[in-house]
Amino acid sequence: MSAHLSNIFATVLPILLSLLIGYLTGKRLPKPVVTPLVGAITPVVWVILFIIGMESGAAFSTLASGMQVLKQSAIYAFTLSAVVFVCLLPLNRSGTAQTERLGGWHGLWHPLKQCLIAFGLVLLGAFAWRLQWLEHPVGSLLLDIAWWLYALLFLIGIDLAQVAINRSWLALRVLKIPLMVMLASMLGGVLLSWMTGERLPVALALSTGFGWFSLSGALAGQHLGDAYGSVALLTDLMRELIGLTVVFLLGRNFANSSIGVCGATAMDTTLPFVRQACHYQHVPTAIISGLVLTLAAPFFMLFFLSLV
Repeated sequence: MSAHLSNIFATVLPILLSLLIGYLTGKRLPKPVVTPLVGAITPVVWVILFIIGMESGAAFSTLASGMQVLKQSAIYAFTLSAVVFVCLLPLNRSGTAQTERLGGWHGLWHPLKQCLIAFGLVLLGAFAWRLQWLEHPVGSLLLDIAWWLYALLFLIGIDLAQVAINRSWLALRVLKIPLMVMLASMLGGVLLSWMTGERLPVALALSTGFGWFSLSGALAGQHLGDAYGSVALLTDLMRELIGLTVVFLLGRNFANSSIGVCGATAMDTTLPFVRQACHYQHVPTAIISGLVLTLAAPFFMLFFLSLV
């Protein structure tokens, strides 16, 4: 047990330090400096996705293996989204009216485009696997996913430092949402373990990425192998797509459930849709839920991965 705890601590510490140093740096830096650093988050995510694709190249080397990864990811994504949505149903409040018109299906194009770019970068990396860049000393150094992950967490910390949290946002009714998402995701992991025959710690690890695909893909790949890294990444990428669709279609009447399905992305990618579909009063809930789940994802995943 002590060996497991030491392993968790050794893995969590650099992640926690990266976030903390980024947060403290973000509090001190002037706005003109912060803006380009926050803007660098997207390119860093793109690099991570490309590297994950390269490391997962063997899993996509044949059509059969690639379809198996996609099938497993879809089962995880749809099951987890359904369980989270249902578990949060009692927390929805009736009488919320929609005061802004959504931009139709055209409004979905930007986030869908980002998801398509993510899929494309993973596939591009899978094709680049044949070039064997990771076998070269320089390539293995420049494409070391651990350092890119720490850089991402540092930039995320800077971004989080810009969020001005009102004390009322920390009310119990708001904090219930991310807490229920955590419990529902673990319940979904148990259900998926039973459905698929996967080892319980693995199923729980893959279920607690909360939609943060660049993190979950990297961590699962490091601890479980490239194939599982692909499954984790695609699972959380699909969860983001499902979250966008659920908010767009059901956010008006099931705001809290929809925010819960969005997971960690509720504070960034899907936030504009929460603002429009669920009314402005739900924006604090989305930000806090996304923030809590963003901070919780690496700790839950690493804990369950240490039990494998």
